[in-house]
Amino acid sequence: MGITERIANLSIPSVIIIIAILVAARFLLLRQKTPFTKQVAEVAESLAVAMGLVFLIIRPFIVQAFFIPSESMVPTLLTHDHILVNKFIYRVGEPKRGDVMVFRAPPEASEDGKERDFIKRLIGLPGDEVRVTPGYVMVGNSQYTHDELATLLGKPGVRHRVRLRDGKVYVDGRSVKLEEIAAAVDSPKEKVIVMPGTVYINGNALKEPYLAEDPDDAYPNEDTPRKWVKTDDEDRLVVKIPKGRLLMLGDNRNYSKDSRVWGLLDRHRVLGKAMFIFWPLNRIGWIH
Repeated sequence: MGITERIANLSIPSVIIIIAILVAARFLLLRQKTPFTKQVAEVAESLAVAMGLVFLIIRPFIVQAFFIPSESMVPTLLTHDHILVNKFIYRVGEPKRGDVMVFRAPPEASEDGKERDFIKRLIGLPGDEVRVTPGYVMVGNSQYTHDELATLLGKPGVRHRVRLRDGKVYVDGRSVKLEEIAAAVDSPKEKVIVMPGTVYINGNALKEPYLAEDPDDAYPNEDTPRKWVKTDDEDRLVVKIPKGRLLMLGDNRNYSKDSRVWGLLDRHRVLGKAMFIFWPLNRIGWIH
């Protein structure tokens, strides 16, 4: 963690101690009664007021800077992006589907059991019935996952992103002809069928233009708590989201440890809405 991250994440007790030191320094310097010490005292006073405003009012209640440590939200957010999070917006209103949100993840989300700040996209709201179908490609009678397609169609030793969409296969954004896929598996005469992974909300397919890849795994799965799983009108397993819970998923759907792994999020754990990327300079912009 760099010096800027350390300063941005100072604890409240540390901030109070620093402010107390600055205030004490201000009074001690004013006793010297020289032009130089007066100027230093004014700087100390200004720093104390600024720290109090930023760390005791703005950061806890209005806006806070966060650092993106992983690839779980690619391509919306990249590793090492610095963002601003609006912590006031959900005090006066409720989260909406599609919001990119920062929250305090439950202990189950980390291997060491520690609670950490996570960032994911809100997909399921209370009352929703959600299911996720896995994406795959059929060549004749053989089925291929995203990872298998990446190995077949990409360069060895390189991590490729494969997305299935609108009956087409995209590798790192490049559309691959279906004939090329059939030839890659030594079945040039076989029919190729593309079945994109899809999130369904109350029976309707969710449009997700922000994804790096469509989902590779089904949800609910065998690890999903049975208390949240029910059968819908067409005898399909769905997750019924109860009051006070949210379904959070990463945009890099196949490389994200999210609600599919550690469960539905308690509403009270939400910290705020990710609004703006302010660093690096070539990434400055609003978050959608």
